[in-house]
Amino acid sequence: MKVSLVFDDWRRDGKSVYQTEYGVALTVGPFHSGSTFKADIELAEEDAAELLDAMRDGFVPVFECRLRTT
Repeated sequence: MKVSLVFDDWRRDGKSVYQTEYGVALTVGPFHSGSTFKADIELAEEDAAELLDAMRDGFVPVFECRLRTT
């Protein structure tokens, strides 16, 4: 499924860091609120349908990005 990932916020320990010195430095790079990236995600057909239905109903999914080790 082709999607656009829209960057929302930098957080540490669940809290926004935008109001910190480091957070301000992060906002001058490519990862600031509203930055958009093209991506493909792999979903089973029924999961893709569920996601699309929810988005069509106005719901916005929010994901956290984590490094994969495998």
